[in-house]
Amino acid sequence: MGRWDGKKQIVKVVIGANYGDEGKGLMTDYFSGEAKKGGRSCLVVCTNGGAQRGHTVVTPEGIRHIFRHFGSGTLTGADTWMSDAFIVNPVIFREEREQLQALCRLPKVFADPSCRMTTPYDMMANQMLEEFRGKARHGSCGLGIWETVLRCRKGFGGEPLFSQNEEEIHRFLSFLREEYFPERLREEGFEQMPEDWRALFYSPGIEENFMEDLRYFQRTVRPADCKVIGGYDETIFENGQGLLLDMGIQEHLQHTTPSRTGLYEADRILGSCPGRMDIEVCYVTRTYLTRHGAGPMENECKKEQINPDMQDLTNVPNPFQGTLRYGILDADKLKERIAADFHTAAADQPGKTWTTSIALTHVNETPGDGPDRSEGLKAALLDRKERAYLSDGMTRESVYCRCE
Repeated sequence: MGRWDGKKQIVKVVIGANYGDEGKGLMTDYFSGEAKKGGRSCLVVCTNGGAQRGHTVVTPEGIRHIFRHFGSGTLTGADTWMSDAFIVNPVIFREEREQLQALCRLPKVFADPSCRMTTPYDMMANQMLEEFRGKARHGSCGLGIWETVLRCRKGFGGEPLFSQNEEEIHRFLSFLREEYFPERLREEGFEQMPEDWRALFYSPGIEENFMEDLRYFQRTVRPADCKVIGGYDETIFENGQGLLLDMGIQEHLQHTTPSRTGLYEADRILGSCPGRMDIEVCYVTRTYLTRHGAGPMENECKKEQINPDMQDLTNVPNPFQGTLRYGILDADKLKERIAADFHTAAADQPGKTWTTSIALTHVNETPGDGPDRSEGLKAALLDRKERAYLSDGMTRESVYCRCE
């Protein structure tokens, strides 16, 4: 690992250009599949976010999986590294790994030792607060991401992810249960924890079950920092969420995600890698906008204005984020935010060349011509000088690369 022997590496950075759900899993699976065809070893980096990621992959053989902790190249044999900006949830990780064991031969999984860790108490507090907010809820997915980030910002990060000191971990969990979260809930207006939540929150099995899941994570994941990238021919950075949910959007902060969703994290990590690299930053968009949960949305419309017959098997209604929302995609605004994000790239890094591309997915769902249809979007978005990908289906075989 981490040898950087002079051979030039291929790097892809897959970024959602909107509010998430653009097709990042599809494009990561496509890129890792192309690496496999070319005989190249491949690593997928879970760049940011955490268990709230829901990147769907459907293989040409019909296998379907929603990826959270594993890179979406797993079914092609690509290894996974969770970067230091990723938030680990041992409970969700174990569930996913056991699901994948039934689908494929699992590749290697690495995690940076400094990853933050979500506990069941973060998740329960998140869900209680969203219920309490009612119509003013933030649109959280209920997996404790923001509570984890906030707790760590306050200096209560707990033991390192790969710590073997179980006594200290138990002491930390007890502190969260008995002191930190009761006070946190009072800060948000809870005079008393609801009885149904109290029974679960203080259940003695919660801590023991979590410890089992944490031990499972430590047994099956290898600690590694960014030097792991040097051991692969190709690396794919698979971002979570989308540019319009970046934590830097201050005017809508409570409805964003507490991470950097654009090029920032990949650029930071690659800046620590001395190797020679060809880096392609691929911005992914559907032919229309989608958004989960609360918050403002560009050009929001009814689903029927786009296509009344389309179905989304992944983004089903749920009690925390409600029903998937839809909007008309503005090609000019999309190009502006892509250009603004790519401008952050450290293009002067020695030995590294940077290019951009765009991937237009769900093309089959907006047939016909016009400014809000796929033909109009292709004309408005696809610069003939830029590499472009188009997909009219769910599998990597539906992706067509226009490399002119």
